[in-house]
Amino acid sequence: MHKKDIYYLAAVAILAIALLWVIIDRNYLKNAMNDIGNQKSQLHLLSGIQALKSTHEHADVKVYINGKAMDFSQPKYQLTTSFIHFEEGIGDVSHIHAKGLTIGHLFNSLGGRIARDCLTLDQTYCNEGNKVLKFYVNGKLNDEVSNYEMKDLDKYLITYGNEDAVAIQKQLDFVTSLAKK
Repeated sequence: MHKKDIYYLAAVAILAIALLWVIIDRNYLKNAMNDIGNQKSQLHLLSGIQALKSTHEHADVKVYINGKAMDFSQPKYQLTTSFIHFEEGIGDVSHIHAKGLTIGHLFNSLGGRIARDCLTLDQTYCNEGNKVLKFYVNGKLNDEVSNYEMKDLDKYLITYGNEDAVAIQKQLDFVTSLAKK
């Protein structure tokens, strides 16, 4: 066998291996993509959250801890997820990009948690004595808190402390109407 024939056979073998590799790799990728699609469908089914971009809604949000407003315009609270977030340095309007998202999801996206009697965001604040967590939707007290599905143009007040009705009304008055814009 000549040296030229050996090079030719080696080149053909390398091409055959490369072609086989591409075919195997393409099938592997196709199967992996199908698995990802199936898992995504299952997550949507179990969580109730629909696909990203299934909606584009805005809601006004204000959170007070012991009478002091939280500042969600800080960079650490901006664009934390694609599904639900604050953006453009505005800390009073949440952007909702998937149907089925709740107030609980908003706080999860910020690295916190919210429940009927506790709020965690940088620190934990739980009902204790006369300090309690309250949740208002469009000016009305609501018990759902973390499970409340966010809706377009809603106005949310979450307040923790021992404020009286007059102080809470002032907080409600400070919930913006920027979502309309």
